[in-house]
Amino acid sequence: MSSSSSTAMANLDVDCKTLAPIWETLATDFVNEPSVLIAKVDAEAENAKALATEQGVSSYPTIKYFPKGSTEPLPYEGARDEKAFIEFLNTNAGTHRAVGGGLDATGGTIEAFNSIIAKFQGKWADGASEAKTLAATLQDKYAEYYVKVFNKIDANQGYAAKELKRLQGLIAKGNLAPEKMDDLISRSNILRKFISDDAEEKNEL
Repeated sequence: MSSSSSTAMANLDVDCKTLAPIWETLATDFVNEPSVLIAKVDAEAENAKALATEQGVSSYPTIKYFPKGSTEPLPYEGARDEKAFIEFLNTNAGTHRAVGGGLDATGGTIEAFNSIIAKFQGKWADGASEAKTLAATLQDKYAEYYVKVFNKIDANQGYAAKELKRLQGLIAKGNLAPEKMDDLISRSNILRKFISDDAEEKNEL
């Protein structure tokens, strides 16, 4: 249920018809998160009884969260609905999922870069230099995208708004693979960080 490369949320139950469809939906919501595993264990199956005893399962369903690299679970005591499960996993696993499986408004964004944007608003060349230095210290695929936007917007003040409009058009067309949709939403979220509220409102009109 847990490994060094992923977190796991396990539902140890015998038969819970109410929770089953919600649990299946949750698994679908996180299908594009390689670091999160949603698991279900039949605690009365012969090959699972030892695990249920080891985990101290005495009632059904029992839900536990295993942090990445740990065999010590955290009990889940929140509401048993899709929204509550997603919020719990986002908080504990560092994910950015929304109800329905898409990304929320923070998906793809990196707070350290957002701070650079706020610091160098309008002084994009200076921001680009600091962003490049930061990107060299991070292993995040969107770090370089932040640097790219800094450089583009320094050369063309309207770049972020125009690119956001282009990406939103692609998203609106639909028929995209889930991974591609995640990527476009992540890039859109980052672009919004470079645009003032007034500029984005004007761009959407």
